[in-house]
Amino acid sequence: MRRLLILSCLLLLVAGGAAAQDTSAEPTPEGPIFGPTPVYVTTQDFSSLRTGPGRAFNRLAVVPPVATLPAYGRTSDTQWIQVEYEGQLGWIASVLLVWSGNVVELPIDGINPHPFIRRAAALAETIRETPYYASFTTMAPGLEQGTIPAEVVVELTGRVGERGYLRVQARYQGQLVWIGTQNLRIIEGNLFRLLDLSYLFTYGRLFLEMQDNYALALTSFSQIRDVWRRIAAGNQVACAPVPLHVAHSLVVTDVVKEPTFEGAVIALNDAIDGINATISAFEDACAPGFVLTPDYVDTQLATLAEAERNLIFTGSLIEPLRVRNPVS
Repeated sequence: MRRLLILSCLLLLVAGGAAAQDTSAEPTPEGPIFGPTPVYVTTQDFSSLRTGPGRAFNRLAVVPPVATLPAYGRTSDTQWIQVEYEGQLGWIASVLLVWSGNVVELPIDGINPHPFIRRAAALAETIRETPYYASFTTMAPGLEQGTIPAEVVVELTGRVGERGYLRVQARYQGQLVWIGTQNLRIIEGNLFRLLDLSYLFTYGRLFLEMQDNYALALTSFSQIRDVWRRIAAGNQVACAPVPLHVAHSLVVTDVVKEPTFEGAVIALNDAIDGINATISAFEDACAPGFVLTPDYVDTQLATLAEAERNLIFTGSLIEPLRVRNPVS
């Protein structure tokens, strides 16, 4: 069965593929050139660094996976993040990034922005005098910072919730404030294109991280299961590309605060461990001199079967957890 593997992958490619999964890289010790920032981002794939927030802007460089960069700005819908890479400022699509820190603190349009026409993600007009608050967690009578008069147009920059009356973040008199959509009339754009800021809340952060981890686990599971099934069936399998290892990003302290997630998190983490183990086993099988045996293949298939059961269990809990989200 060993001859069924095409041992054509170079060690450099394998090492590069494995490195791309580890999102624990730390910022460079020299520190950011453009000053301190509360947010760092890490690339999840090869990412185009562009002069402005859009694919029509010129490409400055291609940033490799697992590069941790200081962030300095965002678009109003947070589809693009301004970062520093090798001494120059540029923009990367946020779908290619994970971040640490509060991305809301990043200024919209960033610093020293390349000239471009900015379109707001959503505009709304107040339909009555509207109280505004410093945080979505303090939106209660008596805690307002002030009021916005009726018939004032504000740009919306973030939201919390998925249905009914939402709490939204808006730009008013040069500052970011929180207001309720019951006081607004949307005149342009889509509320649901706004960044979901639930990650600032423990429950919401846990749910979003679990949802992301689950999606990544499903992708890698499908790929590595296909690999081992083809090997078991006697088909040829190339050693490159190697399916991506799945990183654990759920924070233990958050799980302690929200024990409702414990069962789902344990099952998901067990599934991820199994998936990563079978990916590592595939990498080992591609190493020169490795002798592949039927028992070895059967072990990987059994590990994947257990991972699948854990993924099914996790998937069955996602919708109930979403519905119970106290900030939805």
